[in-house]
Amino acid sequence: MIETSSFWIGLVQAFVGQALTYFFIVSGLFLVFWKWGEQRLLKYRIQVRKRVDAKQIGFEVRHSLVVLFIGAITATLISVLHASGRTNLTPDADSLGWPLIVATTVGLLAFSDAWFYFWHRLFHHPKLFRYVHAVHHKSVDVNPFSSYSFHWIEGAILGAWIVPAVVFVPMYLPSLPFVQVVGMANNLMSHLGYELLPPKLLRIPLLRWMNTSTFHNLHHTALNGNFGLMSRFWDRLLGTELSHYEATFTSRASTRRSAE
Repeated sequence: MIETSSFWIGLVQAFVGQALTYFFIVSGLFLVFWKWGEQRLLKYRIQVRKRVDAKQIGFEVRHSLVVLFIGAITATLISVLHASGRTNLTPDADSLGWPLIVATTVGLLAFSDAWFYFWHRLFHHPKLFRYVHAVHHKSVDVNPFSSYSFHWIEGAILGAWIVPAVVFVPMYLPSLPFVQVVGMANNLMSHLGYELLPPKLLRIPLLRWMNTSTFHNLHHTALNGNFGLMSRFWDRLLGTELSHYEATFTSRASTRRSAE
């Protein structure tokens, strides 16, 4: 049985650790791209008009702190469940075998992508949007600080899938942070506000299915499509991809190429 004091100590440690790590990375990206690179990297900007100001950053930081706290609760809960032997996490790779480890890790990434798409699309329903998802869409000209700027309900739901996953799915312990890091890296890329990927990406059969900064940036300006965050799969399958995405991605890339 985990003592209450141990739980709260673990929660505080998880929150502080996540918050320091997140804001260190986000602040660094913001300084590089939005300050130092404001003119130097102008050709990589997705939106021509810059609308980010101190008020928007403050709003995003406040909501990000709440989402990070919810994430800390989730992480602490998983730690408690693991300590009591109620998860299927194991540090022993041999007990699972690498084929299963790879399959499980890829499966978790695919499941998290589907989980995000369907919940994200649901949050755009008029009866939910104004109460929950509108918080995230306060950020029209997205920047790194927009990445975790969600209503607390949305933050809780988007991250909730990981708890039953570690309970019911046999999982190699390092796979859990790997999946979380991939998710955070993709989220930061999607909200960077700059497109760094080359136009030839759309000509590579496998890579063309991945999302780009342009893909999600268009979602923040058009609202009615591009609901996926890690891949284009569900948007393509269900007809919710914005029709001008590829043309926009290619035209921005062509502009950069001609300027170089």
